[in-house]
Amino acid sequence: MAHFKINEQIMLNWCSVVEAGYHGNPYHNSMHAADVLHIMHYIMTKGGLVERCQLRKEDLFAGLFSAAIHDYDHPGVNNSFHVRTQTYYATLYNDRSVLENRHVSSVFELMKLPKFNIFAGFPDEIRTSMRDTIVDLVLATDMGLHTKYVGQWKRRIQEDHNLDKKDDQRLAMQMMLKMADISNCGRPHKIYRRWGEKISDEFYMQGDRERQLGLPISPFMNRKDPTVAKSQIDFMNFVVLPMFESISDFLPNMRISVKHTEENKQHWMDHGDSPPPA
Repeated sequence: MAHFKINEQIMLNWCSVVEAGYHGNPYHNSMHAADVLHIMHYIMTKGGLVERCQLRKEDLFAGLFSAAIHDYDHPGVNNSFHVRTQTYYATLYNDRSVLENRHVSSVFELMKLPKFNIFAGFPDEIRTSMRDTIVDLVLATDMGLHTKYVGQWKRRIQEDHNLDKKDDQRLAMQMMLKMADISNCGRPHKIYRRWGEKISDEFYMQGDRERQLGLPISPFMNRKDPTVAKSQIDFMNFVVLPMFESISDFLPNMRISVKHTEENKQHWMDHGDSPPPA
């Protein structure tokens, strides 16, 4: 706040309105936003990203801002649900990254009001650059585009690990926000299990809505046919571990995330869908 000359009251207003804009979903709520913000900060500082990519203060700020807003106004159903039911947002955003576009555009719309505009004191050039970065980071959290971003990342770091150019810095920050967003799998088992229960609850709620609408129930969202163990093992094998391992090669301080993911995967392989001990 001191570095960017942000008015304290405006910052408090902004934090309050962003927190209030998260709904009471089992998983995609303000606690998830705070959690992702915390992990993003950890990756950028203790994880070594700021030093590794020679990030500036405005890059760090954009990363934290993106984490805080990345699921703002999340309705508790995914992009596929919006597209299949052709909601207003699906039409508005042409079926492309529906929720992610909603999250980031809503917050910038709020910031047109002076009482929420924490960028008011920023020079035009920095404000424009930060907005571009934030939009790119939040849109990268669309899991429908996960393979695209991971492939781009792997190709880039196979060339060399010198990511101090602007485009490379932004790609690295996109990957770190993606990692923070699905970081639960790379946490100690008790923490991971609590978050896993929350996401399962939210998935089942979407499945219930799909059943009521006469739609095919999305994979892993049918509470009458729970397959949590399989869904989690597949998610870790095909989504989490390849990305975490690649990031850990670049940021060795994040290697612990791979260790915890392997442990959590092993738990499901050992116990299946049996209930956890009391």
